[in-house]
Amino acid sequence: MERFVNRSLLSLLTALLAVAVVAPDLARADDVVEKVVVRNRKHRVMDALELSPSVGFSVTNRLTSQTNFQLGIAYNFSETFALEARGGYALGGLTSVGDDARASRKTNPFTTNEKLVDEFQDLWRLQWQALLMPRWTPIYGKINLATELPIHFQAYLTAGGGAVGLTQDSVLYCQQSLSGSEESAKTGFADVCPGFANETRADWAIAGGGGFRFFVTDSVLLRMEIFDIAYPDTYRKGIDRGRAAREVMGAAPQEGTVTSAGLTNVLFFNLGASVVF
Repeated sequence: MERFVNRSLLSLLTALLAVAVVAPDLARADDVVEKVVVRNRKHRVMDALELSPSVGFSVTNRLTSQTNFQLGIAYNFSETFALEARGGYALGGLTSVGDDARASRKTNPFTTNEKLVDEFQDLWRLQWQALLMPRWTPIYGKINLATELPIHFQAYLTAGGGAVGLTQDSVLYCQQSLSGSEESAKTGFADVCPGFANETRADWAIAGGGGFRFFVTDSVLLRMEIFDIAYPDTYRKGIDRGRAAREVMGAAPQEGTVTSAGLTNVLFFNLGASVVF
């Protein structure tokens, strides 16, 4: 028993001695990596301005799809914290699902049993945006695409908010319908709808996302980002389509009750670049 205890103690002491001998070398190796990749960064952005153009493609398309063009101006207070102002303009329209919903209403859009209707939700889409986005960059590292080609990168998170301009193309609010008969002219019901109502408004928004920035040179970076913008959604309930059809095409819609519908979230996949001054 005593021999077994002594043998076990000897094995433990040998293991501890080995760790004591190897640990300093491991610590030095880790310290070298830390100094090369993190502390002694090859690329620095502290106290520098950035100009960042990008284009984003919506990836959660239901009734609408959007392509967003942004330009950001940022100041880096340190290697990990920056403040960015982003402005953008978006292009978009109805998806095939939205077009199908509209097409089902465009021909013979009215029946006597369907006079009061509700608009669809999530039809509002971005027109412009002005956002203030703090950015946190906790990770700096490098990857080797080849032995002689290390790529230095930053991983970051950003969140903030601001104001957005929104636009909406209705799929059922028809104005100035073309009457196919004398009776439809009297009632406001029609056989063909030449134009659907469009509305615009400004509102608040919150945004957030994260991604990677890859250094091409000391002053040029490429960026990939997942970016979400959320803004209040509204829709019209109880639209009298007969009365709506007598409105002038292009006029502000008057029918129905504007009702809150929570938030609309639009998720973008952004590709862009940054130039550091």
